Amino acid sequence: MKGWQFNKQEGALFPDEIVLSAFCTVEPKRMDSTLPFYYDESIFRFTNKEETFYFKISPSYHEFEINVKNRDGELVYYQLLRTVSKVEILEDRRDQAELLIVLAEDRKRTVTSIELTVRPRFRVLVKEHEV
Repeated sequence: MKGWQFNKQEGALFPDEIVLSAFCTVEPKRMDSTLPFYYDESIFRFTNKEETFYFKISPSYHEFEINVKNRDGELVYYQLLRTVSKVEILEDRRDQAELLIVLAEDRKRTVTSIELTVRPRFRVLVKEHEV
């Protein structure tokens, strides 16, 4: 896991709207744009030319929904996460984009990390680590 440590708590637990918009290459659809991004529910829809991504993010509720479909519209991957402690962008280049999602809320023995690659092709790595 490229430099992330379990005791790393400095900084924001979720990237802000501008950083996520740059990563997803689109602006989100906000449920209530009068609320700060952290307290709102935001939907990001984007593509990497091979797959279509749908991210629904609710930072204050620690929720992250992921839906990935292939070119034919068939579901490739789906996950609804309700115990997200941290979301971190590991890479954000034109040819490489990786996101780290850490699940540590309400966990005493283990922490789960999910590394999502969205560019150039979709890939997901799920790891469980002892605390």
